[in-house]
Amino acid sequence: MTTRRYRLRPGNTFAAVLVHNDDSKLLSRLGHDHVVRANEFTSTVAIDTDNPGELRFSLDFPVHDLVVDDPADRRRVGLNGKVSDKDRRTTRKNMLAKDQLNADEWGTLAFRVDGAVPDGDNWLLKASLKIRGKSHDFDFPVSVQFSPQLVVSGRVELDHSDLGLKPYRAPMGTLRNREELTFVVEVDAAPL
Repeated sequence: MTTRRYRLRPGNTFAAVLVHNDDSKLLSRLGHDHVVRANEFTSTVAIDTDNPGELRFSLDFPVHDLVVDDPADRRRVGLNGKVSDKDRRTTRKNMLAKDQLNADEWGTLAFRVDGAVPDGDNWLLKASLKIRGKSHDFDFPVSVQFSPQLVVSGRVELDHSDLGLKPYRAPMGTLRNREELTFVVEVDAAPL
């Protein structure tokens, strides 16, 4: 058994979702793509490199600490344009609303990994995301490097419906988000 233990380095770890504007709608020019980043999380993970199927890992993200459209985050994920503070506040309010994340009732998002299937430097994580009290399972392809840090990075496309959600839409649907979401993870963890 070759178990290795790591502690996440929050300043070097990035977990976010890209929410895409539906540009087919009448007022789509008033909208834009968003990046919502998880903030303030720490965790440790133990990996038995001979038995990745036993990998167990979890992160909880307080919903009220999510960061919306930070300029550095937008650059990091390749989104163009600057978003005004007013638009960031409006997006945040809409995101936390009862018909979206329902932050007043469900204050935490929970990301879990229950096993992985390795293929060279790539692993397929058996993941789940708990939103609004319900868990939703999906496969998350990532690259994994041990150098001696643990470096994990990946993107996965999911739909709002995969997570029990509906895309935000303005009154009468003249402005709305697309069904597709892009989850981005870049983990840098130091050996313990």
